Amino acid sequence: MSEQEMQLEVSFLKKKISELQQEIEKLKSATTEEEYFRKKSAETLAYREQQLRETKKRHFDTVSLWGLYGIKDMKQFKSVSLPIFSTATGAPYESLVDAALHLSYEVINDPNKIYSRIDNTTIDHLAMKIAALEGKTIPELTQGLCVSSGMAAVFMSTMPFLEVGDEFVSSNRVYGGTQQLFDVTYPKMGWKARWVTSPWDIDAWNEQITSKTKFLYVESPSNPTLFVADLPELAKLAHDHNVPLIVDSTLASPALLRPLEHGADIVVHSITKVMGSSGRAIGGAIVAKEHIVTNVPDLADNFAVKVKGGHFRNLGPCLHPPSAAAIWDNLNSLQIRVKALCERALKIAQFLEQHEKITHVNYPGLPSHPQHEIAKKLMKFEDGTNGYGYLMSFNLKGDINTAKRFSLLFNFGVQVTDLGRDYTTWIGNHN
Repeated sequence: MSEQEMQLEVSFLKKKISELQQEIEKLKSATTEEEYFRKKSAETLAYREQQLRETKKRHFDTVSLWGLYGIKDMKQFKSVSLPIFSTATGAPYESLVDAALHLSYEVINDPNKIYSRIDNTTIDHLAMKIAALEGKTIPELTQGLCVSSGMAAVFMSTMPFLEVGDEFVSSNRVYGGTQQLFDVTYPKMGWKARWVTSPWDIDAWNEQITSKTKFLYVESPSNPTLFVADLPELAKLAHDHNVPLIVDSTLASPALLRPLEHGADIVVHSITKVMGSSGRAIGGAIVAKEHIVTNVPDLADNFAVKVKGGHFRNLGPCLHPPSAAAIWDNLNSLQIRVKALCERALKIAQFLEQHEKITHVNYPGLPSHPQHEIAKKLMKFEDGTNGYGYLMSFNLKGDINTAKRFSLLFNFGVQVTDLGRDYTTWIGNHN
């Protein structure tokens, strides 16, 4: 063995000895078991915080590929790819004290998981990746929580703010499931939605806000009407009234629109859609700034973590680990796919707008769309170029029979109630 090879061998051994010595020093410095385990947990959180800060300096595609799954994780799990932790529980506890800290949820983000209904490594890494993507362009840190569906995300992001008799203000341009949740389910709990029927008018929002208002809620772009909200104006209005702005940004994804950058406090997603483009999994995500504006003081800091250790833990809308892994993998190419979808959607929209048998095309990328200028200002990729999403609608000339003939003859894509796929989907409707 050459002298150079010997030096390399010694260098490796010295590094391993140093790592062991650091662990010994931690053990020596702790006066109790509890102090030791708390220090370990704090060290893990500090490491993740450092990783999250580093993602703000990286390209979007790099973050969508790796998230916070770094070399240290790969070595720990002996896997370059994020493993699927499909067991119900984590590793055995090291002691009674270790167990007590976990079961009291005082170290909920510790890498040893209590129970997959509450905490799971695969799901946590998906949540951290989405939180990093949503918060990439802002100085603040972000926190994420993944749940079983987009509707679970809407519920878990709004319910914690509400007590019996409380109200909230929402755009009426929301997904049908959200409308049903707010109009049918929430009144049973004593919560009232005050609907804004002209959500493009900031005064219409202001008129609905009362002393009972706990948050403003908007979907942008909306499914399926494609309303695009002026998020900076809405955020300012919400904060003037000391309430958070919650934005459903499913149709855009963080590749195209990052609401936190424009003043929103909380973002929700159905990650079933373009973020999970293969269609192999259903899931939802909540991303919040570490500090949010709210008139509910207990929720002002660490909203996502508090929900995870509280209402989420109690209600159990957990994501299946294999589903989390599938969506994690789909995110690897998010921006590339969304760019391609936006380019093709714009071409189709421009073609349809000129077609003699089409009366109207509804797509934010067209100057004829009522919120086109807002979309142009807010909906941008990392390189500053615009994209306007992959969803559109258009009206045919004629009656119901015309629509029936069209649906029978139309052989492009798949007629299903779905969107954001790697393939084209469509659905017909008549009034």
